[in-house]
Amino acid sequence: MTLRMRRFALILAAGLAVACGRSETRTATAGPQRYAIHGVVRAIDAAKPEVTLDHEPIEGFMDTGMTMVFPIRADAALVAGLAAGDRISGTLVVDGAKYWIEGVKREAAAPASDTPASTPSASNAVTPHPNRGIAVGDRMPDFTLTDQKGRPTRLSDLAGEPVAVTFIYTRCPIATACPLTTAKFSKLAASLAAAGFGRLVTITVDPEHDTPPVLDDYAKRAGADPKRWKFLTGDPKAVADVVERFGVLYYPDKGQVVHQQGVAVLDAAGRLANIYYGEDWEPEHILRDMEKARKG
Repeated sequence: MTLRMRRFALILAAGLAVACGRSETRTATAGPQRYAIHGVVRAIDAAKPEVTLDHEPIEGFMDTGMTMVFPIRADAALVAGLAAGDRISGTLVVDGAKYWIEGVKREAAAPASDTPASTPSASNAVTPHPNRGIAVGDRMPDFTLTDQKGRPTRLSDLAGEPVAVTFIYTRCPIATACPLTTAKFSKLAASLAAAGFGRLVTITVDPEHDTPPVLDDYAKRAGADPKRWKFLTGDPKAVADVVERFGVLYYPDKGQVVHQQGVAVLDAAGRLANIYYGEDWEPEHILRDMEKARKG
């Protein structure tokens, strides 16, 4: 499966945070929600425990199947006995910003021809861990990545002004995903320049491809002023560690990157003031939140 789907999702925040669909904020909570889930195991990490699951559409929650990493709550012996190629069923539980699979049952063992060697290489990729996003009101831990000019950039370098942070990758083929996010940030950048405050940060979710020169070219085409708008990349693990703090997940899939759209607003002290998931936000929403964060 590729990113050509109209809607794909990563499970975060308060239910479904959609990469190419509606948006949710962390303030929207409705208690634990449960959905039947079925799929084929692609990888198992019994130590965590987590399962990489190529799952079918999830009725009432996700209208297309995809390959995702899920925390798993099951008998340790069952987890240890699972193998790539096994078909399983269970219950997906979404509770606020956390999610996991419980009630796992093995419906069918892996066919003899389905060996671990057939596991997608993406299962070994460096990606963010689920359920590690900070809460609204918490201070974002400081980090250092590299901007489009090849300069180290610390989050603390931006202290004193509100900052809007989003996530893209330059090869994204979906017009309503990364290209639209960048276009909205361009409009936001113009509004901030006119108002005389605020900073913007775009973090790539494809750091191995999106080197500083690639990001610099992308930033120039977006009309970004590097003094106000930073495009950040870095070591894949460093990038994943930063992105997971925002509660955003991404995952390589057949040469592309399945990722969640998100826009976070940090106040002048580096605290998370608000965060949106999905595409249903406008520059005016972020400008409003940044003005509020500036005053607060």
